Amino acid sequence: MRRPPAAPATAIRALDPAQRTEPEDPRPAVLCFPHAGGCASFFRPWQPLLPTARVHAVQYPGREDRILDESPVDLRALAEAVAEEILAGGERYSLLFGHSMGAYVAFEVAACLRDAGAEAPTLVVSSAAAPALRPPVPYEDTADVLRYLERYEPLSPQIRQDEELLELILDYIKEDLRLVAHYHEHVGKRIDARLVAVVGADDIPEIRARFRPWRQHTDGAFVPVVTPGGHFYLRERPPVGLIAAELARHTRYPHPVGHRSWEKAS
Repeated sequence: MRRPPAAPATAIRALDPAQRTEPEDPRPAVLCFPHAGGCASFFRPWQPLLPTARVHAVQYPGREDRILDESPVDLRALAEAVAEEILAGGERYSLLFGHSMGAYVAFEVAACLRDAGAEAPTLVVSSAAAPALRPPVPYEDTADVLRYLERYEPLSPQIRQDEELLELILDYIKEDLRLVAHYHEHVGKRIDARLVAVVGADDIPEIRARFRPWRQHTDGAFVPVVTPGGHFYLRERPPVGLIAAELARHTRYPHPVGHRSWEKAS
């Protein structure tokens, strides 16, 4: 049974240990939201690939340095905690990037910031069907969860053969999937921000066919993008070119050479 920490735990992690923290650091900041079962460290390789930005990521309860933290009651509560941390701090993010489950958390954070009167960051949702059209998500039966993972990203043989590690990982994957399964706060919700929806050309059919209705959730510009790869296209091809291009729309930073293919929406 997890015990809550002695003090409220923060969720946002800076991924560059050597990054400058002076207020005059002019680089725009990006906040990344992991998939179900994912950790903030998933995005650590992105910082060297985005030298003109500061890359931060959200650490969900129950993993890495938040292993003892209780899971939130629902996905909206998770998003509210992150939004409160953003509003209480001095950082203002130019772009939110959410992958799979993280897309829904990022969307809710954007809505919380809107409700608080904060400037709306660009939102990039990755490998996620529009909220009302997301496929059913199992979270109670271990066999069902493992079959579900097989469609998205199977657990490695090393994890499956380590019973203690498998139990730990399945514990927080199930908690994340529970949040997604019971996520209904999206109904009728819109943000006033540019929204970019990215999907892999080889992602599962339910996502490929259902990502464009994200346009119903913004009053700003909507850009659908299809990229090579499957549900986890970003492991081999991180969308840093797309992110840099979006940041360049609002800043003086140049688009990095070699990533022009991201600029074309499909």
